[in-house]
Amino acid sequence: MDFGKYTGAGNDFVITEASWPDEQGTQVARHVCDRATGVGVDGLALVWRIERNRVGVRFFNPDGSAYGTCGNGTRCAARFAVDRRLVDASPFIIETSDSVITAVVDGDWVDLEYRMSVEVVRSIPVQGPFGPAQGWLVRIGVPHFVVPLDSTPEGSIEEVCRRIRHDPALGPGGANINLVSLEDRTRGSIRTFERGVEGEVLACGSGAMASVFALHAAGLCEPGLDLRVMGGCDLRIRVPDQPHPDGDCQLNLAGPAMHLFDGRFLEAQPGLVSHSDPDSG
Repeated sequence: MDFGKYTGAGNDFVITEASWPDEQGTQVARHVCDRATGVGVDGLALVWRIERNRVGVRFFNPDGSAYGTCGNGTRCAARFAVDRRLVDASPFIIETSDSVITAVVDGDWVDLEYRMSVEVVRSIPVQGPFGPAQGWLVRIGVPHFVVPLDSTPEGSIEEVCRRIRHDPALGPGGANINLVSLEDRTRGSIRTFERGVEGEVLACGSGAMASVFALHAAGLCEPGLDLRVMGGCDLRIRVPDQPHPDGDCQLNLAGPAMHLFDGRFLEAQPGLVSHSDPDSG
């Protein structure tokens, strides 16, 4: 298995050209994402060519769970597709299990245009890092819980976010937790605790989009918002000024995607099959 390691605003991924079934992707992800016995990343992404300007992408968490929406991972997958010449030109189309995305790659900067269903499910009271707080459950492929705060918490957020992440009101699978503080109506900062990783990540693109969608719906920010992530980069997000009647809407996410290095796992690793097998993908 040949792979590249990429980072999107600090959110890092092992990416390989493959279209494995989820069972195999789960096995590989559990191994390669491990920080002791693997590469040590936030997720695994599979990318495969569908046609000249269209690729498919599938994501896996370190615990092996598969998911379809990942803003930073999709930017990295787009950069990988260009680097490996899986597409003929930019812009091109990325298909995931949740959405169809138009990607424009300009060096280390990638702009994504989503057309997908987004829903602010409900407002839920929780015990936040500074006491009682009100947040919004947003479904954007995966569930996110957005908690607006007056200031960004310092130090570890994992204890309080782990408690919120398992709140029964968020459903049986829980949700990713996003703590957002606004400087004004066009700028802010975000810290994200991600399920599957079960810890804080340096960035989460889908969490940033969910946060802007919820905060704009609540009248707290403009439809265009720059969010500073813990990795130190800014993500540029734009959501529709008015929700689309059929529930689908156009979202834009732009930010960095950098290629760090390439590597190779030996065939003996869990989930990998012989390269000589014509059915291995």
